Amino acid sequence: MVVKVKLVGVLRALSLGKEYIELNGVTTVREVINGLRSVNEKLFKRVFDSSRGELAPDIYVAVNDVDIRLLKGLDTPVRDGDEVLILAYIHGG
Repeated sequence: MVVKVKLVGVLRALSLGKEYIELNGVTTVREVINGLRSVNEKLFKRVFDSSRGELAPDIYVAVNDVDIRLLKGLDTPVRDGDEVLILAYIHGG
């Protein structure tokens, strides 16, 4: 089972310039996020706040173009061929 992960903006730089990475054997968004460690530990730390056990406040994640907050959050299932979009957005003010 392969899930395609699209990284946008600053996250792409932390993925060594790769727009997409592929992760094998993941079944939830949480496992996808943990799989980022295999690419770059800094990427994982930028996306996930381990002290709170949740995504960093400025991280958006969607599975097949659906916001995971509308699904089951980090426990949202992923299937073979799914695309997970991860981006860090900038707050205006």
